Amino acid sequence: MAEAVRHIRLQIDLNLSRADLGHPDRPGLWQELRSRTIHAGELRCMGACYTKDPDCPEWMYLKGKPDGTGFRQAVHLNRSAARNHPDAIETDKHKALKERVATVSERAGFSVEVEARSTSGKRVTDVLVRGEGGLLLGHELQVSKLSIPTIKKRVRIARGDGLMPMWTTDNPAVQIEHRVAWATIPPTNAGWVRTGNELLVSGGARDADIDRCGRREAYCPVTRKRPCGKLHVYLLATRGLNLDDLVVGAAAGAWRSLEETDSRGRPMYYWVTADDMERYLNDREGRRPVPNIELDPDPGTSGTMVPRELELDCNYGVDTGYRRPPTLPRDRPGPVVIDLGNSGVKPTVSLVWTHHATGELQPCRICQKGAIMRDENGHPCHKVCAEEEVAKQGR
Repeated sequence: MAEAVRHIRLQIDLNLSRADLGHPDRPGLWQELRSRTIHAGELRCMGACYTKDPDCPEWMYLKGKPDGTGFRQAVHLNRSAARNHPDAIETDKHKALKERVATVSERAGFSVEVEARSTSGKRVTDVLVRGEGGLLLGHELQVSKLSIPTIKKRVRIARGDGLMPMWTTDNPAVQIEHRVAWATIPPTNAGWVRTGNELLVSGGARDADIDRCGRREAYCPVTRKRPCGKLHVYLLATRGLNLDDLVVGAAAGAWRSLEETDSRGRPMYYWVTADDMERYLNDREGRRPVPNIELDPDPGTSGTMVPRELELDCNYGVDTGYRRPPTLPRDRPGPVVIDLGNSGVKPTVSLVWTHHATGELQPCRICQKGAIMRDENGHPCHKVCAEEEVAKQGR
């Protein structure tokens, strides 16, 4: 909505924030104007559009209930003219996200420009970050639904200006995954963003994981034929990544945009770390996916690195740079108590953890020592510690 509107035929200024439009001497003015169609040449924007170019008028029309109840506004006939009024069409959440991206980028030492406008005036980037190696990262914080042709057009213009577009949204209706490097976050609000709470990336970022060919897909990812039985690198959804870390990492080159095609030939974009991208591309080109190495046992050589065969099962327990995703528990069996009758011996409590999940090494909830097992509630815990806890509760 414009800050000021002028009716050219009536030669009056309209104040839409007032019930009488700023003219108490003309009762029923709103009903009079809404009773017919307003054509170009009648209602002119006298706000930012006039300030920018007074010789090029931007015409408007009225929108609202004819009886004057509810919200009333003046809308530009030329939709692109709304870009001259960023404060009028911008939500508090959009402003908060822009401030968040600009702040974390500046704190990391990068140059930032908010509302960066191109010389042609066709592009206004929410936040432009100048990263390492001359990278120009154009952040678009999209919180409202946008049509696919409009997304394609804005991406094409940004790339034409030498920018690397990076779109972030909390709206599932914004379909950007096949068109540009992107990141989705859970639905949020301006207060949550401004208080510095974590904005976890729920889509658009991937981690590399290694597995035997045929276990994840029905075909080999390299040859696109039947499984070869060799080890390959796969990309899995990243967990626990904060949007702030992705923003800074993308500017520093630690996170890079990977483009590949799906089964339909459509481009797909993912954010992956530089190391994971190298591993993934090497694997798809037929090179060894995991440079698992050891020292040459020959004492005549001084630290020569020789590749060795990688065993899948044993290397999941070794820090090879890859992370096996935790498996979800299939059920939650209860404790098993062995009844020894009247022998006088204390009964033994045994928990069935066959189908419990595993994960990264984290402090046990009972003894605080490192544990990879997860209890029935998903918390890190040793099986022995859990058995002792159940035994104490049964005393």
